[in-house]
Amino acid sequence: MTVAGVLLAAGGSRRLGSPKQLLKTNGVTLVERAARQLMDAGCSPVLVVLGSHAAEVRDAVSMLPVECVENALWARGMGTSIALAVERLNTVRFAPVQSVLIITCDMPSVTPEHLTALMSTSDSSSVHYGMRVASAYPGPDGATVRGIPAVLPRADWPSLALLDGDQGARGLLRQRDTLTVFLRNGNFDLDTPADVAAWRANEGASPQHSIPPSAPPPMSLVHTALADLEHEMANTRKMLERIPEAHLDFTPHEKSWPLGKLANHLLDFGMWGTVTLTTSELDFAQPMPPFTAPTTAAGFVAVFDERLDGFRKALAAVTDEQLMETWTLRMGPQVLMAQPKLAMLRGMVISHMIHHRAQLTLYYRLLGVSVPGLYGPSADEQ
Repeated sequence: MTVAGVLLAAGGSRRLGSPKQLLKTNGVTLVERAARQLMDAGCSPVLVVLGSHAAEVRDAVSMLPVECVENALWARGMGTSIALAVERLNTVRFAPVQSVLIITCDMPSVTPEHLTALMSTSDSSSVHYGMRVASAYPGPDGATVRGIPAVLPRADWPSLALLDGDQGARGLLRQRDTLTVFLRNGNFDLDTPADVAAWRANEGASPQHSIPPSAPPPMSLVHTALADLEHEMANTRKMLERIPEAHLDFTPHEKSWPLGKLANHLLDFGMWGTVTLTTSELDFAQPMPPFTAPTTAAGFVAVFDERLDGFRKALAAVTDEQLMETWTLRMGPQVLMAQPKLAMLRGMVISHMIHHRAQLTLYYRLLGVSVPGLYGPSADEQ
């Protein structure tokens, strides 16, 4: 799949007070670093959209085989830069290009490896022109954000060409058929002097992988013992995005669950997390509320997102002391398990979910469904 890289470098850096494109890391400007990342990921061509401080930014990438496009309407917002780039790519000259990978230069946590993962995920789709794939990371309220860097196929270009003002591609990226690749610290960008100071303070340790949030949260048990929660939930969501709707009754063995039942069970873990945090016990002998299982990939993802949102809200309100309170799982008078809530979250929620998610990868392999990379590229993404 031929993917063009588009680097949005037209902004005026109003909150920062100086052009962020020209900030340096290890002697390299951020705009040059981002352009090189697109090249290292295999993007061709690479377009750099200029606007504010156009001459200086152009000079900063003059040594690279990139094409600079100047946006006269840059002050109206990011949407105009995306529309201009798509207009330039949507010509006979770039007819072989099937998708576009859009990035900015102010997200220090982005790496060429992450960009490659986005492209591989798009290319592993059964759709010949690739699928839309966004970066996923926690937003300010804890809810998952789907944003750039992102790969958008030609089918999305007519919508991108209509963008204007500050409206970026987020409307498209929020659509239920968008696949995702988790980006650690993707919520950190260089908007203010305080952001730059935090970035500089960690530059020596690992400028690409240890970028802190602009306001680091207190090191509670939620942020230490459950630090992998967002990553594991994002991985589970990636699996649910690929549910083969025509094979919900498939089972690899007579003792195995049908695929649809297994996928439906993966929806339970966000709800179980909420129940663990907000109650003192769960009794399986009591009737459960009625629930109609989804039958489409979009339906599975919607329920998963809704339940995970409730789990995040419960986590935001819990204290360390409450996490150490005993939580009991019973079947009527029989106690099946009684552990601190934190132990239940690590074992019966996170580890339990990973166990069943791994089963689903086997179903996918037997059915010929592309398995997403969960801890690095899968065999389908090589």
